[in-house]
Amino acid sequence: MSAQAGKDNRESQKASANAVLACAWPALLLATACLLPYLNKPFNIDDPLFLTMARQIVNHPTHPMDFDVCWNITSNLGADCGKAYVLAPGNAMMGYVLVPTVLAGAHEWTAHLTQLALVWIAIVAMASLVLRFGWDRWHAIAGALLLVAIPPFLPMASTAMPDILATAVALVAMERLAAWKAEQRWGQGAAAAIALGLAGFARAHLVLLLPLAALYLFSSTRPGEFFGQFRRRFWLWIPVIAGAALLATIIAITREHNLALKPPAIYSGTQHLAINLWSYLLYLVFPLPLGLSWLANRIERRRLRAVIIPAVAAGAAWFLHPWLVWFPALVGFAVLADLLYEALDKAELTDLILLFWVLIPLPIVYYGHLPPKYLLPCMPAVILLCFRLTRVLPVRFFRAAALALILAGTGYSLLMLRSDAEFARFGRDSMYALIAPHVAAGEKVWYGGQYWSYWYAPLAGATLTFPGGPQPKPGDLLVVDGLTGAKQSLAPFPHRTLVEETTHQYRFGRTMGGGAGLYSNIFGVWMWTIGTSDADRFELWRIE
Repeated sequence: MSAQAGKDNRESQKASANAVLACAWPALLLATACLLPYLNKPFNIDDPLFLTMARQIVNHPTHPMDFDVCWNITSNLGADCGKAYVLAPGNAMMGYVLVPTVLAGAHEWTAHLTQLALVWIAIVAMASLVLRFGWDRWHAIAGALLLVAIPPFLPMASTAMPDILATAVALVAMERLAAWKAEQRWGQGAAAAIALGLAGFARAHLVLLLPLAALYLFSSTRPGEFFGQFRRRFWLWIPVIAGAALLATIIAITREHNLALKPPAIYSGTQHLAINLWSYLLYLVFPLPLGLSWLANRIERRRLRAVIIPAVAAGAAWFLHPWLVWFPALVGFAVLADLLYEALDKAELTDLILLFWVLIPLPIVYYGHLPPKYLLPCMPAVILLCFRLTRVLPVRFFRAAALALILAGTGYSLLMLRSDAEFARFGRDSMYALIAPHVAAGEKVWYGGQYWSYWYAPLAGATLTFPGGPQPKPGDLLVVDGLTGAKQSLAPFPHRTLVEETTHQYRFGRTMGGGAGLYSNIFGVWMWTIGTSDADRFELWRIE
């Protein structure tokens, strides 16, 4: 780090809470203004799973995932029903966070207000972390704004899923750890230990924050010096040890018949490696600005060879296989490899810490999908890496580029917020439109679970049907979702008649289906697209 950066770092350690809030308030205002219009957005995608988990916790606090769930997964994953701890990874902390929402009546606005509070925590922690890493207040303001503006932060903040929670906990953990390393106040260490312990309970892959935190507390990257540093100041690693013990205790108390951090076997395997790895590399170039920052750095430093070689290779690969995702994904690989080589060659601790932080989602390539939301907890590291890469640029150019990125990211996020709210309303309104009138007329209506159906279909009066469970009888009605689960739900009933259907044309683009996969790259690697799909329908069938 330069002498100026070192000076900034010394000054940052003395930054007061007022100074942090002064840097955070523009991002706090931006996030609040963007999210308040969507307080009543219907529950969507995996929201019902975590709300059901919260209901389970109310009755059985130490068994958060010991409830039955039926999720009609599409693609190659099949249709599965069973215990939640078998079908879903152990991200149970969100269930505990949503307990007040359930106790207050499970209204949409209470869940979204809870997410807004987590957004505020993440923003304040981000502003403080930028200062702790030696940057000035202008960078702290920009860092907090970039955290909010870069997708999919705002779209995920409009859900009841655990990704914003995981981001906030990870930020608090690393910020408090940075404070502990600089000042060694036991309150800072205790907060770091708690946050580190909870991170792996919020999102399973964040268990890797523990070894990252242990490495961060060293003052040198030379392995031969590690033992000496640890022996002289062993107490410095107490928060990491305590965090690991806390996570182990939580798992021991809340686990059922499987390890809470282990992904379900039915949703993991080598068959997912290719698409998930390509998706991860793509996300580093878009929507994350790491690729652009690396390009600007290499051009400014006249290291054109580092740019030309991967560009030519990626272009050749795209020409041979003209699938749009190949080109940016190969560029993402070149960026990551080049940065890792440079950091290892220079043995620069901060660069290594930030790059290892960015690598934390990599184990997910073995899981059933890897959507961009899984990279949210490493967004702070990406932003700090971008700061380090662009410090060679003229100050005015950097500030203009940062402002342009904030405006463009916010605009793109608002577009996704609008289209995703339309997507959620279509699901909820279709459930009520297709189910409620027939239930009121005394007819029996069934549904196959997933997404909106799992929450709004029973509220409209329908009954769940699943393999091996209760089944519709001749004369009964069955509602199915064209996006997920229609084939699985209808397969046992070849004799049926279509009674009614609802369809939709999206006015502001789409976030799921038709090549868009904001919540799952199974549906597409892009977070938002323009287009139509034959799956944009809900159908009501009469069983014969």
